[in-house]
Amino acid sequence: MIIDLHTHTMYSYDAENKPVSAHVQAAVQRHVDVLGFTEHVDFFRGELLQESDFSRETVDFEGYRREIEPFRRGRVIPSDLTAQQKEIEACRETYGRKITLRAGVEMGQPHAAPELADALLETYAFDYVIGSIHQLSNDMDMYFLRYETIHPDDFWKAYFEQMHHMLEYGKFHILGHIDYPLRVMKLPHNRPSLRGYMDYVDEVLREIRDKGIALESNTKGMFGWQQQPGPEDFILQRYHELGGELITVGSDSHAPETIARGIPEALERIRQAGFRYVTDFADGTPIQHGI
Repeated sequence: MIIDLHTHTMYSYDAENKPVSAHVQAAVQRHVDVLGFTEHVDFFRGELLQESDFSRETVDFEGYRREIEPFRRGRVIPSDLTAQQKEIEACRETYGRKITLRAGVEMGQPHAAPELADALLETYAFDYVIGSIHQLSNDMDMYFLRYETIHPDDFWKAYFEQMHHMLEYGKFHILGHIDYPLRVMKLPHNRPSLRGYMDYVDEVLREIRDKGIALESNTKGMFGWQQQPGPEDFILQRYHELGGELITVGSDSHAPETIARGIPEALERIRQAGFRYVTDFADGTPIQHGI
């Protein structure tokens, strides 16, 4: 069974300008069984970032100004989920016999503006919510940090502190890409890994196990320097050792051409780690499918 629960359409600020139907058509052609749409809604602590708050040595503020700032509306990067969910419903009517479609959302840092996150959850009916950390406490997206100036010990401590704050907020079903920073931490002289930070990882794995939150295997790393789905094998194995049972797969696709990319490989890695089921969600309820 091919399941992709982490995808973005034209309603996400950083995705290709293609409608939901284009993604569904691509998924049907690739024999995807379950496809979930999870547009970005990112939250911030402050209304605005000032260039003077950062040094050029530590932050690429021009990158932030170009890629993020135009899409912010105060403390949130919004998405037109009303229009998106109407498109999903129309696609269910057209393709419902060929594919199961889920309506989800990816909330970035919901704990940074919990009142806004709560309002979002009260406004829309989601099959599931992904909780992700894209920014640290200074509201700067991790893609624009200059990692050559940051000690990895300091970075990972700050990153997992934010993850714990998000877990305290807790109103989500899937922990998105626990290893997200690895995508952008690669420098010419290093090969970053979470292997040396398993004390932090263990705490998170135990907490999501106890809260009934699923761990995500995200395949986007296959197509960057990592050349493999995330998280790393030893994290999957540790989650299984700790008794974790809920695990999802997602391509983090931002275009129809990348729907379900890498999902078969991710499922095989999950199976090799000891899991016999992959998780899907409908109306917030987990559904286990045999691998």
